[in-house]
Formats: sequence, C-alpha cells, structure tokens
Amino acid sequence: MIKILVVDDQNFTRQALQAILETESDFEVAWKASSGAEAIDYLEQTEVDVVIADLEMPEMNGLELTKILSQRFPETKVIILSSHDDGDNIKSAVLESGAKGYLLKNTSAQEIVDTIRAVQKGHFQLGPGLSEKLLALLIQEKKETTENLSNLKKNYTQSMLDLEKKIIEKNEIERQEIYQELELQILNIKQDFRQGLENFQYQVSQQLQNGIDAANTQLGKSTPDMQKIEMQIDNRNLEQQRYINTLFAGNKQSIKKIETQIDSIRYFVIFLSVIFFIVGISMLILN
Repeated sequence: MIKILVVDDQNFTRQALQAILETESDFEVAWKASSGAEAIDYLEQTEVDVVIADLEMPEMNGLELTKILSQRFPETKVIILSSHDDGDNIKSAVLESGAKGYLLKNTSAQEIVDTIRAVQKGHFQLGPGLSEKLLALLIQEKKETTENLSNLKKNYTQSMLDLEKKIIEKNEIERQEIYQELELQILNIKQDFRQGLENFQYQVSQQLQNGIDAANTQLGKSTPDMQKIEMQIDNRNLEQQRYINTLFAGNKQSIKKIETQIDSIRYFVIFLSVIFFIVGISMLILN
C-alpha cells in the first residue's frame, strides 16, 4: 500500500486528487493538508510514502516545502503539482529542491497514478513534454556557461598580460633606480678615493719635504767651513778626506732611498685605484 499526503491550499484540488487516487487499490490518501506547515506537522507524527504538493501556496510554497521534506524526511518522496511548465520551475523543483517528480495540473488521472507508482519505485518522473523543456534549459545554461567560461578565460588572459606588463614596467623603473643609485655610489667612491689619494699624496709629499728639509738642515749644520778646510787640508791625511766623502755619499743614498720609497707608494696607490675601478665596472656588468 502506497500512503499518500496531498498538500494544496485549494480544497477543490485536494478533493479532486483524493477522488482520483482512491480508485487505485494500492493507494491510500493518508491525509490532506491545506498548507506546508500543516503537512510538516502531520509528517512528524505519521510516515507516508509520497507527498503531492502544489507549487504555488501562500506562506510556504511547494519548493520550500520540498526542501524541508528532503532534509527532515529523506525517505518521503515529493511530487510537485504545478500549472507552470517553464524550465526554470522544473529545474528548481527537481534539481535544486529535491522533488522526485513534476506534473502539470492538467495531467490525466492515469499519468498521475503512473507517476506515483514510478516515483515510489525510486524512478525520477516528469510529466509529458517537461523532460524536453528541462533538457533545453540545461543545454542553454551549458551554452551560456561555456560562453561565460570563455569570456572569463579571455579576461583572465588579458588581466595576466596587463599584470605582466605592469610588472615589467615596474621592474624596469626599479632597475633604472638601482642603476642610478649604483652610479651615484660609484661616483662617491671615486670622489672619496680621489680625495683620499690626494690627501695621501700630500701627506707623503709633506713628509718627504720635511725629511728633505731636515736633511738639508742637518747637512747645513754639518757643512764645514771652507776656509778652515783649506787651511787644514794640508794637515789632514788621505783617510780624513775619504771619510768626509763617505759621509756625503751616505746622505745622498738616504735621500735616493726615500725618493724610491715615495715612488713605490705612488705606484701602489695607482694600482689600488685601477683595482677599485675594475671592481666597479664588474658590479655594473653583473647587475
């Protein structure tokens, strides 16, 4: 026996459905509810196999009722009875709300009976001509979805290209800024190095000049009186004359040694300058 609950806000429709269903020996109209809330109250007390619900009812329509029954009473199968044959309502009922069948109100009594038996057996059932409308709606939605996806892909591709362009432009700007900063730093290093080299050369030159002045002073102090030398030349022997010549030669060698050291220092400073210049060029090339 298939227990059936009829839900419709119009009494005439409830009575008509009851008259059709009670002619079948395997059908039992367990209850007739005038609203969705009344149907839920009844199902909380009594189990039924199939609910036939009107699509358009006040307060709670057939779609809302079907969603509630699908969640709270999953074993109960719902068939929507409607006067609308558009694809949107069919889709909302059977694909979104969970109805197992969808019939128009002008459906014949035999088709209603056959639909109830098919749904009870676990089949999905639509009234005559409704399957085609649902299928057409799904095909149209698929086409629209495909177009939307295609547009989305194009927009995404264009967005990525725009983003890549912005990144390249930003990187180029940053690269130029870094390059300018490096050039400025290299220029500062060169200036600092040049200034340091000049200071170093000045200090070395000053020290050299001081050394030369000191040597000249020392030599000036130790320069003998030529008149005395002439007077004593006959009294000095050859060794004293050689000793004096050795003193002069030693002072000259000391001065020459100092000049050689200064030249070495200058060459070393020039070498350091070349090294710093090569390092700066290498950093620019690597960047």
